Amino acid sequence: MDFLKEGLLKTDPGLFLWTIITFLVLLLILWKAAWKPIVEALDSRAERIRGDLSNADKSRQEAEQLLVKHKELMDRAKAEALEVIEKGRQEADKVRNEIIEKANRDSREIVDKAKNEIMRAKENALAEIKSEIVVISTEIASRLINKHLNPDDQKAFIEETMNKIKTVQ
Repeated sequence: MDFLKEGLLKTDPGLFLWTIITFLVLLLILWKAAWKPIVEALDSRAERIRGDLSNADKSRQEAEQLLVKHKELMDRAKAEALEVIEKGRQEADKVRNEIIEKANRDSREIVDKAKNEIMRAKENALAEIKSEIVVISTEIASRLINKHLNPDDQKAFIEETMNKIKTVQ
């Protein structure tokens, strides 16, 4: 135990007393001079951290609100786009139906005109046939009057007249 008497662990009551007094004085000086700025720095740091957390929370809430608004805008834009597409489709269907209806109307008009022309041509042909029959009948009557026909002549005359009528048709 010699090492206790001569080493670092040797206790000297005077040195011990002055060490405690120095420690207390230093503690008092630190308490008066440094403790207040350190506490204020820690308090201000804690307040700044609280403010940053509060700002971060506000920013997060604003970001969530913006996200909700953005989703609403996107949904509204999608709905408007679908509406525009549907209106375009309806307009295209309407135009297509109008074109088909006009084509059908035009084709009916063309068919009606063709039918009318055919009817006029038929009526003209019938009128010509009638006038030709009248001419032929008149011719037959004049021949009958000019000559008295025997049965063979009459048969030949009727056949000739029928052939003329067939060629007119």
